[in-house]
Amino acid sequence: MKFLIICLIFLSATIEAKLKIEISQGSKDLAKIAIVPFNDGKKTNTALSNLIEKNLTLFGEFKATPKNEMLSFPSSEDNFFYRDWNILKIDYAVIGKIEEKNNSELYIEYFVFNVPLKKLILRGDITGDINELSQISKVISNRTYKAITGLEGIFNTKLAYILNPQKDIYKICVSDIDGSNEQILFESTAPLMSPSWSSDYKKLAYVSFEKGYPEIYMQDLFSGKRESIKTLGLSNSAPVWSPDNKKLAFVMSMSGNPDIYIYNLRNKKISRHTTHYGIDTEPSWSPNSKKLLFTSNRSGSPQIYELTISSNRIKRITLDGDYNARASYFPNGKDIVLVHGNNGIFHIGTKKIRSRFINTISKTTLDESPTISPNGNIIIYATKNNSQGYLAGLTLDGKSKFTLPTKFGSVREPAWSPLMN
Repeated sequence: MKFLIICLIFLSATIEAKLKIEISQGSKDLAKIAIVPFNDGKKTNTALSNLIEKNLTLFGEFKATPKNEMLSFPSSEDNFFYRDWNILKIDYAVIGKIEEKNNSELYIEYFVFNVPLKKLILRGDITGDINELSQISKVISNRTYKAITGLEGIFNTKLAYILNPQKDIYKICVSDIDGSNEQILFESTAPLMSPSWSSDYKKLAYVSFEKGYPEIYMQDLFSGKRESIKTLGLSNSAPVWSPDNKKLAFVMSMSGNPDIYIYNLRNKKISRHTTHYGIDTEPSWSPNSKKLLFTSNRSGSPQIYELTISSNRIKRITLDGDYNARASYFPNGKDIVLVHGNNGIFHIGTKKIRSRFINTISKTTLDESPTISPNGNIIIYATKNNSQGYLAGLTLDGKSKFTLPTKFGSVREPAWSPLMN
């Protein structure tokens, strides 16, 4: 199967903040996976298998088997013997072979086995250029991950975030999810905030103070062209793209009172959806684009509310704690992630929409801005070590926790991209 590589155009060269995932806590009870070196007809080729292994172990969800412990190096279903892998107590094995076609084109066939069940769970093939091994490995890794877990693979997704490398310098950056290929989308001496991806992967919305007040911009990732929402100089913030890509929810302040508005991307009309004298902010769309979560202090403290857009009916979602904010839906639409605070300590929590109780899942104490992986399995959030902001993350099953430290500066407000089709 041929695959498409989408190249994004950025306004600046590669920078040196270089996020890199570091596992800070891993479970001893991880599934063991063996990524066998692929055979290219002459010898075993470790380049591609090493990339696949790096992807699949990126978030600490699998334990890789060292190649020097492998008893055999099969490359096809015919020469794969389960006994060799049962001895090593392997749960899953990935094998394959590489054939070089005309010029630099490669044809790769690969197989994934569930060893305890003695079952082939995936047979696939892919065609690509020899210089595209990294992208090829991500496609194979995504398909392997789905075959094993039933969840979509996220290894070719991206992360947007705000980097503050020094005083009065702000950058919106985008990197691969493993921190590689970090690029600057926009740079300013005025604050930048709240990056949000369009669901078609083509644009990023964000807030810029470059004119002296907060204004929302939508920037094309391919051309670099950007446009703002025209609101006659009123303060705007917290933009978020609807999953159907038809609207942008945001916060606008009229007479100093922030409320939730929706911008129709087709006819460029703006509609107002809350009218309370309290502060309404931080909207987030439901997966079906019919509802919004938002934060409001209308009850006396910041709490999460849910707005049904067609009727403007509002329902309070959180009841526990003196601070609940920055909520987002999981892809299933039944659970949310949020910032949960008590007595000045802020953790990342999860909650079922119809349940009262909040489950605290982070252990750091100044946590904010959680973003959910598009397969709903991993959360990345911003936190602090003294005054330096950095990113951290965890898997929902609690088996792995990790950090994404920077070489310099502070990083905050991560936004996970949608899946690339």
